[in-house]
Amino acid sequence: MTDLKTLLSEPSYATPVSSLGIERQGFMGFVRDAEAAHVLRATLGPEFPGGLTLHQLPFRQSIEMLGRIETPRTILIDISGEDQPLSAILQLETVVDPGTRVLVIGENRSVSFYRNLTRNLGIKEYLPKPLEPAAILSEFLPWAIGAEPKTEPVRGGTMIALCGACGGVGVTTIATNLAWLIGGEIRRHTILLDADLHSGSAALAANVAPSTGLRSALDAPERIDPLLIERAAQPVNERLHVLAAEEALTEKWTYRAGGGRALSAALRLRYNFVIADVPTHPLGFAAEILSLAQQRMVITDATPQSVRMARRWLALPDGVMQTHRPIVVLNKYQRKRGMDPKLIEAELGTELAVLVPDMAAAAGRASDLGECMVGQKGAFRTAIVKLAEVLGVTSAAGAS
Repeated sequence: MTDLKTLLSEPSYATPVSSLGIERQGFMGFVRDAEAAHVLRATLGPEFPGGLTLHQLPFRQSIEMLGRIETPRTILIDISGEDQPLSAILQLETVVDPGTRVLVIGENRSVSFYRNLTRNLGIKEYLPKPLEPAAILSEFLPWAIGAEPKTEPVRGGTMIALCGACGGVGVTTIATNLAWLIGGEIRRHTILLDADLHSGSAALAANVAPSTGLRSALDAPERIDPLLIERAAQPVNERLHVLAAEEALTEKWTYRAGGGRALSAALRLRYNFVIADVPTHPLGFAAEILSLAQQRMVITDATPQSVRMARRWLALPDGVMQTHRPIVVLNKYQRKRGMDPKLIEAELGTELAVLVPDMAAAAGRASDLGECMVGQKGAFRTAIVKLAEVLGVTSAAGAS
């Protein structure tokens, strides 16, 4: 019997179907749960004006249905809930036509499982649940509409997403000073991106005006390019820019999925580092930026509530471009107050990369004046320099 990889990789000969006068359907999906169905319809649906064919069925019933119909050119199959997912995939051999392109979703998040599916079993792409719109657009959509995904450019900068375990832990302070150090002192082209489109906090912290161009760019993601971004970003100095918006809280605005991907691609082509300040509750644009970052940094303080929330952040699925596990930073650290760092590490199951001392008075003063504390010698500067080194960026100026 022909093995599955050979079956799925063979050209899709039209003779058996065309001889019957039947046009092979382009795409059909099978999902197990309503949540996955909702995300797929919201993301893929606009690309199918005639309607997206998506059935909510368990795997076994999906196989039975495929055995009774002419196999579409591309199918999406859900293997969630299967005790032996690889064995389940092998059952496709009996129901799919040669050349069928198979996309799979499931619960397994291991790299070895992904490689086994895509390298050994001929599956075109696999995404773990919960599904993220950005990943669906980049990895599934091209296959679903009969194309192939564009290869992500190897060149380009690194996007680092800084996330607060909860409100008030000092994410914007850390992000602004880190960006200032990398761009202003180490002189690597850097942009500070505020993923909260309503606050403008990063612009205020860097003493520049919020941009009206960010919202305009996201309204038309197909027009986003490095030149457009350069015009929208506000310069702090020669090597540091800020991209932040301050949209009205009362304005209704529908975010177009995919805008964050287009924006991040343009930013990484223009800058060596994108420092993204992500809000505590990332939705829409912020969620897409978080999913696309190569590195995540979780900021917490020493309060039990913050540490508990940090544990939830660390439990989030990795982003589609994430290459390392999240870095955890303890901010506002005071030796005599809050949880002990060793206890925090035990609670989180990971080491604290950097301990940033409590600089409440200095931070308030710097915020009011739009100044960066990292420019002054002391413990805070030492911590931010160490943080840059953890990210692989070294400063000739040192920490002194």
